[in-house]
Amino acid sequence: MDTTSTTKASGIRRRMLKGRGDNVSNMADFSRVLVVSIEMIYRGLIRYSRHNLPPERRLPEDPEILESLPVELLTLLEIPVQAFQETEIYHIHRVRCTGAHNFRNHGSRNDWVSVRAGTEYIYGALQGRLPAKLVALFKIRDYGCEIRVRRLAVRREPISKSCEITQANNLLS
Repeated sequence: MDTTSTTKASGIRRRMLKGRGDNVSNMADFSRVLVVSIEMIYRGLIRYSRHNLPPERRLPEDPEILESLPVELLTLLEIPVQAFQETEIYHIHRVRCTGAHNFRNHGSRNDWVSVRAGTEYIYGALQGRLPAKLVALFKIRDYGCEIRVRRLAVRREPISKSCEITQANNLLS
């Protein structure tokens, strides 16, 4: 992981997506860059929409409409993490994912993250968190409202090897 920076609580901000990827404007480009079938991406988006969104804000299930939605691929997520036993200091953890592309003239870089799968009060070492490999970070414009943007992530779980789409806010460093 990259070196972390430190900030005071007054300057803390929410998770920030950065590092815009090139050559991605719609779902077909997104599928090509990730080297994942477009049908798998559609199934993931529809599953995410059904499980996480109220009925009036769900994504359309028509493949033609999904393909036309504007997509922006990103490579960096900055996560503010509170310093141990400090209430005023946060460290900024940088989590990267390059998909199949090289990172700084070396192999691809897809960092491991913890995904919030329950409440923090769940008993056990992981406390409701599951490890997953980050595959992609992206923004997708809402079908019904051009102003609304969904910040999503594609993650791969180590046991099932399946790809899941989740909100970027559910990722922990």
